[in-house]
Amino acid sequence: MSNQELAARIIELIGGNSNISRAAHCMTRLRLNLYNNDLIQLKEIESLKGVLGAQMQNQQLQIIIGPQVGSLYNEIAAQANLNPAADAPKTNQKLFTRFLDILSGIFLPVIPAIAGAGMLKAIIALLKAANLVQVDSYTFQLFNMMADCIFYFLPFFLAVSSAKIFKTNATLAVALAAAILHPTFTAFVSAGDVTAIEFFGLPVRLVNYSYSVIPIVLSVWILSYVYRFVDKHMPNILKVIFTPTVVLLIMVPLELVVLGPLGSYAGSALTSFITYLFSVNAFIAGFVMSLIRPLTVITGMHQGFTPVVFQNLAELGYDMLLPNMMMSTMAQFGATAAMYFRVKNREKKSLIVSASFSAIMGITEPALYGVLISYKKAFFAACLGGALGGGYISMTHFHLLSFASSSIVSLPLYFQSNVSNVLIAIAISIVSAFALTLVLEKTDTAADSSTFCGYTDTSQASVDPLPADFAAPAAPLLHSAVITAPVSGRITPLSEVPDNTFASGILGDGFAIMPTDGTIHAPVDGTVTALYSSKHAIGITGPDGLEVLVHIGLNTVQLEGRYFEAYVKSGDNVKKGQKLITFDLSAIEKEYNPITPVLVLNSNKKLDFMKKMNDAVTANTDVLQVQFE
Repeated sequence: MSNQELAARIIELIGGNSNISRAAHCMTRLRLNLYNNDLIQLKEIESLKGVLGAQMQNQQLQIIIGPQVGSLYNEIAAQANLNPAADAPKTNQKLFTRFLDILSGIFLPVIPAIAGAGMLKAIIALLKAANLVQVDSYTFQLFNMMADCIFYFLPFFLAVSSAKIFKTNATLAVALAAAILHPTFTAFVSAGDVTAIEFFGLPVRLVNYSYSVIPIVLSVWILSYVYRFVDKHMPNILKVIFTPTVVLLIMVPLELVVLGPLGSYAGSALTSFITYLFSVNAFIAGFVMSLIRPLTVITGMHQGFTPVVFQNLAELGYDMLLPNMMMSTMAQFGATAAMYFRVKNREKKSLIVSASFSAIMGITEPALYGVLISYKKAFFAACLGGALGGGYISMTHFHLLSFASSSIVSLPLYFQSNVSNVLIAIAISIVSAFALTLVLEKTDTAADSSTFCGYTDTSQASVDPLPADFAAPAAPLLHSAVITAPVSGRITPLSEVPDNTFASGILGDGFAIMPTDGTIHAPVDGTVTALYSSKHAIGITGPDGLEVLVHIGLNTVQLEGRYFEAYVKSGDNVKKGQKLITFDLSAIEKEYNPITPVLVLNSNKKLDFMKKMNDAVTANTDVLQVQFE
């Protein structure tokens, strides 16, 4: 099973990407925090090929993968539109990729609240249309307040998520949002007497920052640098009081005088550009936007459109991009549903049904990654069908007045005006994608070992007879190596480590050391092939392919690098006994178990211990001789 397929199956078995609160990984396992743990299908996850085990620990789902967990995590992050976590390995990301990751991390946590508020607006629209509530009634006004408060105070929500991404003080970030939405400032804006006021002689442009996006994100980004600088140079005895004082004295005027207006100008320019494109030729603009939508999802570029949507809603009071996204989603549903009539395998059919249902509910990843990418002509049909529907809805100059997910349940928001045009556009998207798929894709009759949506059907696989002169391959060549103690302490059997992942040996055999000092040395000669920003674990590959993992403490990935210092980086060649990492043993002991497993990831179980269990050893002492292929 490929990483792409395994990732899609894991996402499906944990309740979909919308159920993921946070995702991370350490050296060997995925760590998933979910909104609803009742949706986890633990036994099904454990049975997946490529999964060594799965367990719940402290309300966190841990899926044991092994040393290749990094590549699987990246695939899951791509499919589920996740922001890479702090404990992911450091990589030299391209600037554009990093930019998209930042956008994803900022806006994804906010979308559930925005989507909920959008549905409340849909309910209001239905109540109003049915004359069940009067516009001038207190009920309507309070209901409208419920739906609008998230949009009005959007800078507060973005301040929190931005602070997390930029790794700065969240309360100070919220304070910046409060400054631009303070009743005194908004009263100045509402009065409309002047366009600017003065603060110690500095001009403060009066801008309505409600619903705004760019000003607060820009301000929190700058805050991250200012806060680190001030905190670094502030004496420890004064930090609690004077660090936030100095930061606010710098940041609030800077936000009001420079950053806020600059962000406002940038947002207005962006909105004007998008509006201009749709005014030149609305059909072509909608056609292209919907056409490329599946491609942007695959590459992760679709996150770049989220702030544009918010900016349109803030600046114009409406958005023209969300309808294009909706039509693309409907087309993906149509193409996926059509594949039900082009496959004969019953398991494939059932998986298509599941992916189709997810798609029409706005979750297109199972359809996109599990079906459409496997059937390229169906993927083309989905792109073209969405483009036709998107072109039509844009040609009618339809605008959405609030944020809405690309789901069939969001239709009430689309029925505020031009109801017939909306239905026609949806019909065009679904029918054209469905018909094109049936025309372009041939019937898939394969029933042998074809992999689909993470399922491999081998029930009717045929095996070619061996030729008469077939010779069995020679026995694999075994190599031998000696593993030394990476740290001073007491040797402990791996089975006694209070973590089933290590104790069970599913990652590999070896031993553990209860450390008495805080220095990790290289247990073998080789190359550092894995070193994470959390610095709690390091993987070394020897010249003959020996793979050794040293994991400092249990669950210490949650320290996010605190108390650790690395002296090497990924790709460095190291010699046995070389200092790799130092850590504050006494500090870690206060929060976590410091026991340090040392695993041989590719041994053939032929292990000869050169030291007795429970012996005290010093670093660089020979402990284990191992044979491996």
